[in-house]
Amino acid sequence: MNILKLPLNQSVSILNHNKHGLVALEKGVGVLSHPNREKDKKPALLDAKYDFNEESYSWKDEHGKDVKAWLLNRLDSPTSGVILLALNETIRDAIRVAFEKHTIKKIYYAIVKGCPRNTSGQWNQKLKSSSYASKHKAPTKLAKTLYKVESKSSKNPQLSCLKLEPVTGRTHQLRIHCSDNRLPIIGDQTYGDFKFNRQIKQSLEIDRLFLHSESTSVSYKYNGRQHEFKAKSALPKSFNALMK
Repeated sequence: MNILKLPLNQSVSILNHNKHGLVALEKGVGVLSHPNREKDKKPALLDAKYDFNEESYSWKDEHGKDVKAWLLNRLDSPTSGVILLALNETIRDAIRVAFEKHTIKKIYYAIVKGCPRNTSGQWNQKLKSSSYASKHKAPTKLAKTLYKVESKSSKNPQLSCLKLEPVTGRTHQLRIHCSDNRLPIIGDQTYGDFKFNRQIKQSLEIDRLFLHSESTSVSYKYNGRQHEFKAKSALPKSFNALMK
């Protein structure tokens, strides 16, 4: 299919794609990875029907032909950045195998209140603050995140810009790990410092979750050969504005 004919919603754009049918999109703040229900008012990645069983979007192209695109990963609605789609079942299966074999690397950036004692390290702990686990009666699982301090502000309280790499892929993992380590992400309306979020919003007139999926790289096997794919999304201007 013509990659330029994807029924993208506003605040969604194409970052990269290849001949195998793998597509990287840039998702804006407030856009859903997929509709949670038919009557959702928030926009989703594509202006198309979504099948929860197949985890796929479907629509008709300009010639009336049925077209599908499979969602390969998810981002929370308030998180911006790179997200992946597959335009055929072969590449869908190949990338799902890559996820299972952990040959996918995802890098996020977050601005948090406070600063870790060590400039780099890892969090290897259960997600004790997970409201998702308690709400859905899901077991609290061990999660691993690598972190590195990229920059620090001179403000009081101090802010830090962290480079984060989730080794595991738990629901809300990065947001919970930051919160559990007393480094709440600015603008987090679930696990953050709500009073401080209001101060930031009032003083700087910036209202968003400061978590951005900056890059995704994947090594996958397709037609018997190994291939590499990478997509990168520039940090939003609001990140620089907040750290000044």
